[in-house]
Amino acid sequence: MAQHILPTLGSLPVASISTAEVHRALSPIWALIPETASKLRARVEAVLDWSTVSGYRTGENPARWKGHLSALLAQPGKVRKVEHRAAMPYASIPAFMAQLRTRDGIDARALEFCVLTATRSAEVLGAQRQEFDFDNAIWTIPAANVRFRG
Repeated sequence: MAQHILPTLGSLPVASISTAEVHRALSPIWALIPETASKLRARVEAVLDWSTVSGYRTGENPARWKGHLSALLAQPGKVRKVEHRAAMPYASIPAFMAQLRTRDGIDARALEFCVLTATRSAEVLGAQRQEFDFDNAIWTIPAANVRFRG
């Protein structure tokens, strides 16, 4: 938000934000980083929805996708072909883990924990101490914190 949206929309009162301004904020990044741009559009839409129900603005939400910005911007999945990273060969994992354990820092521990628990980085980075039962070696991720993308 701070890098891509606030420079364009941040100084405007929510009541005056129009489709043109939302489009101006999103269009520079839409083709370059479509997944981020799509998430930012959804966040702007949520902020403007909140602003409407809270009485700070009226009318249509200029960040709405369906039947609105979809007419101005290409579908995020059609902008740029997704290139998935190759999986590490199973046989390489022991050496990778041994090398990872030689590194200091929380980022190395978080990556190691991701590998050992087969969870997404969002769950690991958002984990709270109360989710862990250390006596029984159980981590219970609250359903509200699961970030599954099917």
